[in-house]
Amino acid sequence: MYNHIPDLCLLGLGTAAVASAWLWPWTVVLPGWARLVGGVLVVMAALVIGAVLGALRRAGTSTNPIDEPTALLVSGPFSLSRNPLYLAYVLAVLGCALASGSWAALLCPVVCFSVLNWLIIPIEERALRRAFGDEYERYRRSARRWL
Repeated sequence: MYNHIPDLCLLGLGTAAVASAWLWPWTVVLPGWARLVGGVLVVMAALVIGAVLGALRRAGTSTNPIDEPTALLVSGPFSLSRNPLYLAYVLAVLGCALASGSWAALLCPVVCFSVLNWLIIPIEERALRRAFGDEYERYRRSARRWL
């Protein structure tokens, strides 16, 4: 079950954010510049997602949160954030919410962040601690969970 939650956060909540403008048109109050910023965020997040997935694949490790990790990535985007993929997911959902123009859609990135931060990431951190021990603890102290 946990293996699909991150992707559902991205796809489901991103779709919900965009759909909110059609479902509740009276909530569309955000200015045009915010909608433009939202579109830029979606594009930037997509580029980060592609780069992070590429790095994970090159390292031969899984993106599935319930698989045992086989590599500890600590360079590139992983030197700035221990969870660059999930950071990009939250930014993509925020971008969708802003692009929709709906204030109601702004709840979607909050839900996405909450699910990833309090459900998925702790599971992954326990697995990384088991697999890499002190090496992971050193990395954990050197890079923030988000930014």
